[in-house]
Amino acid sequence: MSFAALALGVCGAGVVSLGLTALAVALLPLPPAGRAVAAVAGVLLTVVAMGVVSARLTDRAIRAEYGDETGDEPRDEAEFGGEAHLEEPSRASGPAEGDGEPPRADGLR
Repeated sequence: MSFAALALGVCGAGVVSLGLTALAVALLPLPPAGRAVAAVAGVLLTVVAMGVVSARLTDRAIRAEYGDETGDEPRDEAEFGGEAHLEEPSRASGPAEGDGEPPRADGLR
C-alpha cells in the first residue's frame, strides 16, 4: 500500500466527517452556543476519525509488507518440539556498516 492510498483514506475520512459536522451544525435547531459546541465536537471527532483510519491503513500496509508474525509472540509449539519460545532479538555481530572499526565501549567514535 502506498503513501498515496494512506493519504487518500485519511483525507476521505476527514472530508466525510467534516461534511457531517457541517450538516449537523446547519440543520439542527440549536442556539448559537449549541452550534459552536457541535462544531468543536465535530472537529475533534474528525481528528479522531482520521487517526483511526491512518492507524488501520498503516497496520494493513505493515502486515502486507512483513506478514502477520511480529516476533515477540510465542511461536507454534509443535514447531519447537512441544515448547513455546520467543524469538531472540538480533544482536550486532561486528562493526557498524561502513565503519571498519569495532564500536568503542564508551559509545564514542
